[in-house]
Amino acid sequence: MIKISNLKKSFGNAQILKDINLNIDKNEFCVLLGASGSGKTTLLKILSGHSSFDSGEVGIDGVKFKGQIASHKSRQIITQNYSLMPWMNAINNIKFALKCSGIKDKNELEKTAQKFLNLVHLGGKESFYPHSLSGGQQQRIAIARALSLNPKVLFLDEPFSALDPITRANLQTELKNIATNSTVIFVTHDIDEALFLGDKIVVLHSGAIIKEIKNPRFQPNHAKYFEIKAEIFRLINGEDNQIEYQI
Repeated sequence: MIKISNLKKSFGNAQILKDINLNIDKNEFCVLLGASGSGKTTLLKILSGHSSFDSGEVGIDGVKFKGQIASHKSRQIITQNYSLMPWMNAINNIKFALKCSGIKDKNELEKTAQKFLNLVHLGGKESFYPHSLSGGQQQRIAIARALSLNPKVLFLDEPFSALDPITRANLQTELKNIATNSTVIFVTHDIDEALFLGDKIVVLHSGAIIKEIKNPRFQPNHAKYFEIKAEIFRLINGEDNQIEYQI
C-alpha cells in the first residue's frame, strides 16, 4: 500500500528525518510513536502531501513520488485543530467536503452527510455550529467529514491530545471501530494510546525509525503489558533498541 524508501528531510543544517524505510499494508493501523522532536509529525505531513522531502521515494498504491506527494481526496488528514468551517453547521461542514469531491445531487449529499453524522453518534446535532459544540463533538464531525470521502488513507496528527480523558477514550474506541476500511497512520506521543490503537507501532527517535513493533495486544491489566510499555518508554528515550515483541 505505502512503501517509503530512504526518505530524508532537513531544515537548514538540521536533519529532521534520516533514511526512513517503512512499509504500511492496506487497512493497517500504523502508529508513529515518539517524543517531541522525534520527526513523527514531519513524516506524517510528508506522507499526507502537506510537506516536501529532500530525497528518497514514497510509493502509494504503486504510484511513486519524489520531492512531494500530490494531494488527493482518497487521502485525508485530521489534526487536533478540527479545521471545521465556523460559519457552517455540522451537517453542512460534511456536505461542503462532499461537494468539493464532486457530488452535486442534493439528496445524495443529505443522505451521505446524515449517514456519517449518525456513524459518529451526532444525529440530532445537524444544525449546531462548531462554537456550540464541545471539543469532542467537533472532532467527531472532523472524523465524519473525512470518512464521508471514503479515504483509502487516513492521517491523524495527535487528534485527541487536547480532549479530556473520558472523551479521548471514547473517541479512540470509536475511531478503532469505524476506520476499518482505511489505512490509518496515527501520530502520538502516548504509549497507552499507541498500544490500544495500533496494529503496528513505529518508534522514532532523533529523526530515525529505531524499531517496528507488531502489537501483541496484551490487556492493560496483564503483566506483559507493563513490560512492553516499559520497553517502549526506553526506546522513545533512546535508551534501548532491543525489544522482544518486534516484526
